Amino acid sequence: MILLAALALEFVGSELMLRRVEAQQWRSAQAEWLAEQLIVADRLLGGVPTVERDALARRLWQKPLSIRWAPAPEPTVPRPAATGSPDLAKVRPELAGRRISMESRMAGALTMADGSQILFRSTGLPIRSSLHRHASALLLLLACVALVAWLIMRMLGRPLQRLAQAADSMGHGQPRIVPVDGPREVQQVAAAFNAMQTRLFDLVNDRTQALAAVSHDLRTPIARMRLRTATIGEPAIQQGFDHDLDEMEAFIASILDYLRGADAEPERLVDLASLIQTIVDDAQDAGGDASYDGPMRLNTVTRPLKLQRALSNVVHNALRHAGQARVALSADADTITILIDDDGPGIPPDQLEAVFQPFQRLEQSRSRGTGGAGLGLAIVRRSVTRLGGAVTLANRPEGGLRATISLPRRTVAEETDHPGKFLI
Repeated sequence: MILLAALALEFVGSELMLRRVEAQQWRSAQAEWLAEQLIVADRLLGGVPTVERDALARRLWQKPLSIRWAPAPEPTVPRPAATGSPDLAKVRPELAGRRISMESRMAGALTMADGSQILFRSTGLPIRSSLHRHASALLLLLACVALVAWLIMRMLGRPLQRLAQAADSMGHGQPRIVPVDGPREVQQVAAAFNAMQTRLFDLVNDRTQALAAVSHDLRTPIARMRLRTATIGEPAIQQGFDHDLDEMEAFIASILDYLRGADAEPERLVDLASLIQTIVDDAQDAGGDASYDGPMRLNTVTRPLKLQRALSNVVHNALRHAGQARVALSADADTITILIDDDGPGIPPDQLEAVFQPFQRLEQSRSRGTGGAGLGLAIVRRSVTRLGGAVTLANRPEGGLRATISLPRRTVAEETDHPGKFLI
């Protein structure tokens, strides 16, 4: 847009300047042409009888210059020349000393040697604006410049587009190395970006592996402590130790489950309806009040382990806090919607988003028996987001909580991972 605007401004400005210069040159040319015609008329009419002069002048000079002959006028006070009229005596030396009165720039009277007058009036040759005549050329030039500019900007913008795509997908899977090409500045940015994301991924992976290793290694001392508590004679003390060890194991299991959300998993075609029914059946077998409402089969391409982990967390969360979980499945051509309703107390409106944060729990008692480790909903959002979907919570008007999971419905696996958040 800037290039086209500058080009159009330059074209119009140069055209106006050229027109002004041409106008000045044209005035000089018109004055010289008028002087020559008057010289010819003076010589030609001076050689014929006076009775024939006017008829000859009318026959020889017509538009754009009309010349008439008139006998000597009555003496009058000479009038000053009209403003802007040319000095014909300066244009042609032959007219020096001749009396020429100008009524306008191109009209007046030339007094002949016998006192008679040659009356002349010229409309002049008009100066036509060339803007409209050059409009087609201007449009063609602008079109060519626009095409070339678009091709150049596309060529220069392709490296930036790849860089933007890599930055958008950063943290959503493995590092995406950006080709170092294009202009020198873009190459420097691409190289710096590749080095930055490599360092960042190395840091994230090191911390994730360290935390996973610590959580896994804690299982061994917990198992030894459980064996040793079995030798305690006091049942009350033994029960207290077992309760603490159960909380520790549950917390470690939650952390490992959360960290496993970053594991790579290939996409494949699965029957989502059967997967949800399996989760509901497992909850019912464990004594939970769970139900399913939806089609018997619904095929889609997804990562089944991530999705199963997310749905299980939502269903178990509903069973733990409300005592029931009603799962409904529906789909259209592009979107799959999963609703999990319960009749529990719900969540305060100002906490509906906060509960998705890791280790965020609503219970003030910090009891793991009712609130868990605070990672369940964080695992849900992380897994669903990596699947290209979204999860929201809302309090139902009739009471209870509704969790809505929306997923894209696809029949062909994609090569790239879906957006998601990476744990740092």
